[in-house]
Amino acid sequence: GLEIKPGETVTLKPGGYHLMFLDLKAPLKKGEPVKGTLSFERAGTVAVEFGVEGMGAQAPAAGEHIH
Repeated sequence: GLEIKPGETVTLKPGGYHLMFLDLKAPLKKGEPVKGTLSFERAGTVAVEFGVEGMGAQAPAAGEHIH
């Protein structure tokens, strides 16, 4: 899990905190948002919309976990 303290925000991005979508039924398309739900221990579920970007992000620094 990822701890998000009250009043704080977390940005999901390549090379940092990120989500992986597995077993997709169709490819994601750049610019087309993807709807999802995040589940929180205390806040319950929250509907979210993820932006889909291209693969042009910088690679993580040496020694970091890479997918």
